[in-house]
Amino acid sequence: MLATAVGLTAALAACSSSGSSSAGGSSSSSSSTGTTGTIKLAGVIANATDPYWVTVMCGGTAEAKKMGISLKWFPTTTSSTQAMSQSFNAALLTKPQGLYINPFSATQFSTQVKSLMSKGAPVIASAALSPAAEYTDTFIDTAGGPFVHQFLKELPAGAGSVLVLGGIAGIGVIEDEYKPLLAAVKSSRPDIQVLPVQYDNFDVTKATQIVSSTLLAHPNLKMIIAPAGPEGEGAAAAIKQASKVGKVKIWAYDATPAEVQALREGVITALLAKPAIAIGAEAVDWLAAAIEKDPSHGTIVAGAGPKTALPVKEITKANVNDPATQGYLYKGTCSP
Repeated sequence: MLATAVGLTAALAACSSSGSSSAGGSSSSSSSTGTTGTIKLAGVIANATDPYWVTVMCGGTAEAKKMGISLKWFPTTTSSTQAMSQSFNAALLTKPQGLYINPFSATQFSTQVKSLMSKGAPVIASAALSPAAEYTDTFIDTAGGPFVHQFLKELPAGAGSVLVLGGIAGIGVIEDEYKPLLAAVKSSRPDIQVLPVQYDNFDVTKATQIVSSTLLAHPNLKMIIAPAGPEGEGAAAAIKQASKVGKVKIWAYDATPAEVQALREGVITALLAKPAIAIGAEAVDWLAAAIEKDPSHGTIVAGAGPKTALPVKEITKANVNDPATQGYLYKGTCSP
């Protein structure tokens, strides 16, 4: 994990727009909005010590404060379904009018979400549920396809291999990041062996161990694809420990503080960063709009919400300090 539970509590206290917190989570300040009174939202976040999710929560909290909406977060420090269920149930006890969730298993909450939607409470998920039951998903243009050309340019010449750290198996948005890249390698670089995808459960330590073992088994490793922050951090740590900086490249998603530092040091070649602040703010906007649209709390149809995709930004040593890049860099805390 990237922080202890104590660290998470501190981070969320800083994230809270009112500075208040409770055992169940962290909440923003409340005030009246529109003609419906105070809107009450909740967010259930797994793996919440990951700076990406910290930054998403920061964006949501800031937007809720600006709009006068009550927002309470229910985070867990792991991606376990049991911990997520506990946080989900705790959130429901607060009777939120709308909910944002990031389950790491697509099938975990479909039934509960369907029930909430039938009672007029919109639910936004970080990725599509199965079967689909949510109002909408967080749409990010993360697909690896647009970056294939640049990826192939960065892939070193000569025979070797490519490794993917896949986080958790079966997460579609993660697979969409690396599968087009692997397909391009197989079709255009017959001298490159695509190794079996390795899963580390979005854990930095496990990712580091996997890369270290792979370097021993495949000393001709050319490139590591890291579809999320923990994988990028773990790959960078292993490459530095093995003194392979410059010899093995890392193509990583996200822009955690540790990843950005590794980019500056030349350990990571490129970062594909999601607009985490905007993702949190957008979720609050969309939930509030759905609630205000139907104050009578009628049944909400699955998939009826907006589907606007937010862009991903490629960050390199050349543009990491640009003003336009700063909004894509993730935070470990919501403090200024």
